[in-house]
Order: sequence, then C-alpha cells, then structure tokens
Amino acid sequence: MTALVSLEPAPLRRLLKSGLRRGMASSDLASLLADDWQCSLDSPEAQALLAALQERGWLGRDGDLWKTKLG
Repeated sequence: MTALVSLEPAPLRRLLKSGLRRGMASSDLASLLADDWQCSLDSPEAQALLAALQERGWLGRDGDLWKTKLG
C-alpha cells in the first residue's frame, strides 16, 4: 500500500486505487479514464496504459472486473 500512496501522477494512483478490493467494472474504468486521462477505454492511449499496467502485473482482468494486484 505504501508503494501505491507514493505513485505519481495522481491519476495513476486513482486508477490503481479504484481497482483495489472489489475491482471495477469496465464502465467504471471507462469513466475514470475519461475524467482523469481524457481518453476513451478503446483509445490507443488507454490501451497502451492498460497494457503497460498489465505487463507490470499491477492491473488485470478478473472475470468481468478490473482488479489492482500490488505486492
């Protein structure tokens, strides 16, 4: 959790915090990306961000939800 609190920029921190515990639906992820990153879920920018987070093992799909996986 300490690593999460120290992450910059703040939108990245909010994205990962939103996936903790219960996870977030794709619609919630789309809203967060639109609000904080000014892009749609299917945009190249969002897909690159999600791919990078998945590659690091920080965020991934778990059924219908996106979940943060830190530690």
